[in-house]
Amino acid sequence: MLVADLMTSQLRCLRETDSLADAMAAMQELFIRHVPVVDEAGGLVGLVTQRDVLSMEHRKDPVTPLRDVMRTDVVTVTPDTPLRAAAETMIYNKFGCLPVVREGELVGIITETDFLKLAIFPIAPRRGD
Repeated sequence: MLVADLMTSQLRCLRETDSLADAMAAMQELFIRHVPVVDEAGGLVGLVTQRDVLSMEHRKDPVTPLRDVMRTDVVTVTPDTPLRAAAETMIYNKFGCLPVVREGELVGIITETDFLKLAIFPIAPRRGD
């Protein structure tokens, strides 16, 4: 199985100019813990996590732009990355997610929750696999 088989492709993304409050609102509204930050072309430029938001909530003004608080050293995978390799990367680095990028464009995200769902609701292999 590949990352493409399990990733979430309908994403809520924000821009660098959006605020910390925007990220908090998106997380609460959609019950998510990771918000990718993209540029005008849809390229990944950073990531804001719930852990980041909680650690900054009392130290940063809610109107602080995401460019000032987002993680920019984000490890990514491609849709054709084997699931095992993605899972190992997440486990060894203690990542909660991996953004999925194809030719510089963000196309999805794979999270710990996706792997938990896989354990409970196995996916049938694609034809030709």
